[in-house]
Amino acid sequence: IAISTALLAFAVVPFGPTTPVPQPASGWPQTVQQEAALKQDAAYQQAVSEYNQRYQFAIAPGLDIGIVFVFAVGSLNVYAIVLGGWSSNNKYSFMGSLRASAQVISYEIPLGMSILGVALMVGSLNLERIIAYQVQHGWFFLYQPLALILFVTAVFAECNRLPFDLSECEQELVGGYHTEYSGMKFAMFFLGEYTHMITTSFLVSALFFGGWHLPPITNVEGFAGLVLKLIVFVGKMSLFIFFFMLIRWTLPRFRFDQLMGLAWRVLIPLSLLNLLAALLVKQVGASLWILSLLSLVIFIGAGYLTASTPASRRPKLVAEAHGAHH
Repeated sequence: IAISTALLAFAVVPFGPTTPVPQPASGWPQTVQQEAALKQDAAYQQAVSEYNQRYQFAIAPGLDIGIVFVFAVGSLNVYAIVLGGWSSNNKYSFMGSLRASAQVISYEIPLGMSILGVALMVGSLNLERIIAYQVQHGWFFLYQPLALILFVTAVFAECNRLPFDLSECEQELVGGYHTEYSGMKFAMFFLGEYTHMITTSFLVSALFFGGWHLPPITNVEGFAGLVLKLIVFVGKMSLFIFFFMLIRWTLPRFRFDQLMGLAWRVLIPLSLLNLLAALLVKQVGASLWILSLLSLVIFIGAGYLTASTPASRRPKLVAEAHGAHH
């Protein structure tokens, strides 16, 4: 602040600031203009709307496009991955960054489309309104189970968790895009991955499992209600984080062609069908349970079509396509 005001005075007002500072009493140190301006700004009364809660607004104001903001910030991680792998001047790091960027960009499509059905039914992108809607009508995992499956699958790929950690698998790429990083730099990549996992656990809890809502504590008010709701929300997030870690030692790793095929051939078409089902239910004004039934029909139908596909039409390895044997 002091440097900016000094440069401003030098460039625009060469004879000093236009706002005079009263001469202090004798015996006191001279008050500089920068300190006076800072105190003046701090003395202004903050305007808070009557519709806002003062303390919650001071901590984190609610955004009408809260989901869009979260996804916009989360999508920036692809730049860090690409630049981190390219700047290492290592072929394994570069290949890992290419894999990671293709994976993140591909799975952001079904990830975003899976929540469009939720936002469509609520009529808002505000997380608070989505939770309030679930308090009145029930949690969305009951009405959109297909959207939940699509969201969780895409989240695993976004967070580079097994079985989708193709960008850093040790058997193929040593350590992936952070092979050359160690110490605090590696710790920042590691911390970013787990921060992403915590954020996505928060979104799953808020979008599909009612956020802070739990039927026995719905009517608890005051400070006790605030503490209980916070405990419920953190508990749901902790369960999903535990689920993330549990899958790590449960499922085997995909091949990269299977990874990309799952996104473009399975998840994106299913997310489109799920969005069409939500649009139909919203337009007709049918019960939300009809949407749940449509989601299950789409999911079971997709599984039947996949299982009934002849082996000759399924994707093969390059070596298998040319008749090689191992």
